[in-house]
Amino acid sequence: MLIPLLPGNVFMYDLDEIDGQLAMLHRDFSGCVVGNFTKLMDENVYGTITIKGKVLRKGSFFTYKIMNLQFFGFPVLDIVTEYDTTYTALVEGFVDNEGNVMDPQEITIQTLPKRNPVASYEEHDRIALETAREGILLLKNESNVLPLQKEELLNVFGKAQHEFRTGALGAGKINPRYQVRFQRAVEECSDFKLNGELTDLYRSAADVCPSTDVLDRAFEQSDVAIIMITRASGENMDNNPIPGEYYLSTDEEMMIQAVTSKFDKTIAVVNSGYPIDVRWVERYKIKGLIISGFVGMLGGQALVEIMDGRVNPSAKLPDTWSVDYGEIPASKNFYTMAEGEALLDTESPTFIDTCYEEDIYVGYRYFETFGKSVAYPFGYGLSYTNFSITPICFERDNETVKLSVEVINAGAVTGKEVVQIYVEEPDGLLEKPARKLVGFSKTDALEPGAKQVLEFNITEDRLVSYHTEMASWIMEAGPYTFYAGASIKHLEKSGGFVLEETRTVRTVKNRMIPPIAIQVLSKYDPEGTYPTGERSGIKHGVTELSPKADRSVMKESNPIKADAPSRLIMYPDVVANPELLDAFIKQLTVEELARLSVCKAAGWGMTEIGEAGRLFSLDQYEMEDFIVADGNSGVNVNKPNIGLPSSVTLCATFNTKLAYDSGKVLAEEAIEAGVQMILAPGMNIHRNPLNGRHPEYFSEDPYLAGIMAGQLSKGLEENGVSSCLKHTVANNCETARKRNNSLMTERALREIYLKAFEVAIQVHKPDSIMTGYNACNGVFTAADEEMIQGVFREELGFEGYVMTDWTSYDTVDVVEAVAAGNCWLTPGSPDNTYVTPLVEGVQNGRIERDRLENNVRYLLRVAIKRVR
Repeated sequence: MLIPLLPGNVFMYDLDEIDGQLAMLHRDFSGCVVGNFTKLMDENVYGTITIKGKVLRKGSFFTYKIMNLQFFGFPVLDIVTEYDTTYTALVEGFVDNEGNVMDPQEITIQTLPKRNPVASYEEHDRIALETAREGILLLKNESNVLPLQKEELLNVFGKAQHEFRTGALGAGKINPRYQVRFQRAVEECSDFKLNGELTDLYRSAADVCPSTDVLDRAFEQSDVAIIMITRASGENMDNNPIPGEYYLSTDEEMMIQAVTSKFDKTIAVVNSGYPIDVRWVERYKIKGLIISGFVGMLGGQALVEIMDGRVNPSAKLPDTWSVDYGEIPASKNFYTMAEGEALLDTESPTFIDTCYEEDIYVGYRYFETFGKSVAYPFGYGLSYTNFSITPICFERDNETVKLSVEVINAGAVTGKEVVQIYVEEPDGLLEKPARKLVGFSKTDALEPGAKQVLEFNITEDRLVSYHTEMASWIMEAGPYTFYAGASIKHLEKSGGFVLEETRTVRTVKNRMIPPIAIQVLSKYDPEGTYPTGERSGIKHGVTELSPKADRSVMKESNPIKADAPSRLIMYPDVVANPELLDAFIKQLTVEELARLSVCKAAGWGMTEIGEAGRLFSLDQYEMEDFIVADGNSGVNVNKPNIGLPSSVTLCATFNTKLAYDSGKVLAEEAIEAGVQMILAPGMNIHRNPLNGRHPEYFSEDPYLAGIMAGQLSKGLEENGVSSCLKHTVANNCETARKRNNSLMTERALREIYLKAFEVAIQVHKPDSIMTGYNACNGVFTAADEEMIQGVFREELGFEGYVMTDWTSYDTVDVVEAVAAGNCWLTPGSPDNTYVTPLVEGVQNGRIERDRLENNVRYLLRVAIKRVR
């Protein structure tokens, strides 16, 4: 018997949710109703499912090995099409593992009602809409094919018109109150009309190649064709350089070829959360290219407003779009299934080494320095108007460069422009990339002829490079030249200075040193040092992390000095008077300290309100709840709430105020949901576009990523909800992420991967950071004392608490993690499975009691200020 996943006998289906929760585990579940059979079924025998006399397309089985659960999903997108409607499906012909054929069964599928705006959330919805408007990218507009006439009939080709994605999968998934996806937006938010024949044609959930007759009839109604392409992406698995993911599928290619052979005016809309191959845009002479990204609950409305010209696009690329995947140097050291290798998800027991041979040359740093052509450059994005950008003032005052840039709207349409500031630094002891982003700012909406002067203050900490042998951040002697412009390819020199002598700006200690020598890419020998990937890949027969590195043991430098109180201090007393916290902790037993160090929740999104976890409450002290939830773009709990655009789309706005406002909205929604902390922002570097969590993260550039993430964090915390910067550090893939060893030079680690977190902390010190699943340079980050105590606490002044990512203890020794300063093991359990080892760790000397007490102090210091 096939039964629903949720209690009851009815399979509930949301027409607006293309990628359900379980699509995170199995991408083929997109557009499916998912359930379980009451017995394990033979996956090699497939029966039939019939609705309204139509046999559905073949579904798929998926066994989640960790829980030994077999799921079955069957696609209904093309036939279950009406809101608030009951459908009956006949299931028959399936066979269990014992060879028994199931009895025919009728099941009930109920679609959810159509959901509409709620007036009390109008301001929150406005932020979601404005972020989408400013985050959608216009990359090509030949012959001004856009904007379209407001009453244009739209010939839309491609299944993406029905599968328009608004968010990522996994922890970054949104659960919005309502959604306005593309088709609803056309119908309710524009004067456009859809070609009904094409709408019906692509309900087949396939990118059908239209016949000549279909094309002729479409052309008679309008000489403009819209081609829509969509890609899913999210947590648990990476994307691959294969047809249907990074490259066009055969069906997509044939469809595009047919459409462009008939239509001269063609516009492509790429609904993808990560960069894909777009050479087909030139190959088929497509005149317009829009990258919608994952645009949140109101993304469809924003898209049609840009298409009809009510909104002037102002987004800029936060990443380089290369001509081909193989031209990205990191592609040589990123596991994919492209060459017949197995698809590995996050829970794979396989150990993998990922050697960062490209070193500091990530994204535009590589393409600019080595003079390589790209499809679309970093910082690029078109508008319906033209701007002039003119540097008008440059001065160096002590240790700060001050720049003024005048922006004039020289076109005929009101719009916004982004000014980007880059520096060219001198080579010397260290080679430097050709350009480095050191500032950016977005104008107000400028009417035609209007102008605005943007001011930039660039401090010397943005002009330093890390010298490993000196363990120092240095500015080398020589010329520093600054450029201002609208993208890295459209710059004007704005000034410069000459530093007479090399200067040490900050000295630290060598930390997180790689356990092996790494040959890295050098601009002085491009061919001889270009990444080979020979050191990366699956480590066959290996059952533990290797190569390993030794890390310094750092004795607790700031132990709690208070004495145990003479009377019992209760938790409400500490909330009322936080100065009692140290004494409160001193009265706790080792067992109680250990219990607080382990999260109470035993399952992600499956308990209470659907939260990711909560602090274990010691009832004898009358402790209050401290609840954490996933969500970069929404509050990932059961109750529907806001659905903001994904982080990479937010980043494309280059609008720091929108980043802050997004955090503010998340905070207000979290408070309403009873959540004290949002596990965001996720901010790992876009080292490789195929990282499954690319849409959850911000940029290939650490400065841009750090500024935007820092503003999101600030918006959350200044409005009453804690944030969590994640995942420290170099958690740059999903494949076997619990056993993936990121190996890189200390310079690359500090200048690229840690730098994003450093910049974010300079914007706003967060309440928490989350360590990654991965190892970095031979030590799992969850147990890396040099990273936690050395880099974050000592160097960056981080004062919040550190937590593991969920189930990191599958590969990390919990005692080592806590001894290193990881304050909270997640998701934990209500019993003592993870508590007892910590108690024993204190007893046998592996964990300092001072360290354990301080860990709990960091944790409770955050928890008490969020009591409501």
